[in-house]
Amino acid sequence: MSYLRVMVRPARSARVICAGSTWLSPPEKFQTTQPATRNFSVDSTVTSLWTTMSQSTPVAYVQQGLVNIHDFTGLPWWASVILSTVLMRSLVTLPLAIYQNKIVARLEKISLEMPEIVKGLKLETAYAIKKYNWTEQEARITYNRSLKKQWDKLVIRENCHPAKTMIVLWGQIPLWVMMSVSFRNMVHMLPDPGSIEAQITFTELTLGGFGWIPNLTEVDHSLILPVAMGLINLAIIEIQNAARTRESSKLQRIFTNVFRGLSVLMVPIAATVPSCLSLYWVTSSAYGLCQNLMLMSPRIKRLVGVPQVPSELANPYQHVREKFAQRGSALLSKIGLSSK
Repeated sequence: MSYLRVMVRPARSARVICAGSTWLSPPEKFQTTQPATRNFSVDSTVTSLWTTMSQSTPVAYVQQGLVNIHDFTGLPWWASVILSTVLMRSLVTLPLAIYQNKIVARLEKISLEMPEIVKGLKLETAYAIKKYNWTEQEARITYNRSLKKQWDKLVIRENCHPAKTMIVLWGQIPLWVMMSVSFRNMVHMLPDPGSIEAQITFTELTLGGFGWIPNLTEVDHSLILPVAMGLINLAIIEIQNAARTRESSKLQRIFTNVFRGLSVLMVPIAATVPSCLSLYWVTSSAYGLCQNLMLMSPRIKRLVGVPQVPSELANPYQHVREKFAQRGSALLSKIGLSSK
């Protein structure tokens, strides 16, 4: 055991050791000691969670990377925030979004093979019922098992497990959290407020703003960034919804409404955080909007290797415009106005 470990070992409460001799502590000490009670507190739990994340190794790497980008480029901090966001999303979420589009296209392609498989399984099941005198329940169980096995074979063949259709969220959410905590650390000079580097970074942030936000450690009192973030996030949701060629399922409609609510909820949250964090959120949302619009193009899809499928729109942007026009006309008619 190292000397440092010996030094930080807790002292025994029942004994006092001095110069090789041992004395028992006074018995009155044990009579007056009360058992410690542990009370649950939401504030302490949140604080402990933030502390754990702010001191984590991934956040430390991201935070140092943000500082290195700023120092290497020599840009003011507002431009460094935008550049860092674009670089991080280009390296992480854009490749995942392309891969997710490939998975969705492969799933649609193998679903086109299923009608023939279903037809063959029905014939085989009908034959087995006559030959082996299966009951209806036995036939249904065997049919469903065989159908699932055939589907699993197609999924393995194309390497397109349905769970991979959520791969963008698996990469985007951790990146968003680590970047957000990193900017929060820099504003609060964490994890070591006494560090010279942390104090220098904080000072640079106070002077590295732009336009109506000269100090990036303060909130955006004009609410331009929070409102812009909310509008961009709503635009992403509505464009994705309008780009669908099939009728939305009940589950899809529920998720769409949930994301709409979260987009609105994030506006007052963004209005209470430092403007460097709001700027990161706005830039990330704007990148997501451009990414979605770009990957709607058939030409871009072929360029990045996404296979063509029957549901793909030849003119997706025109389709989205028409959808928005239809919704606008329906909204005007509901409020008693006619669109011309």
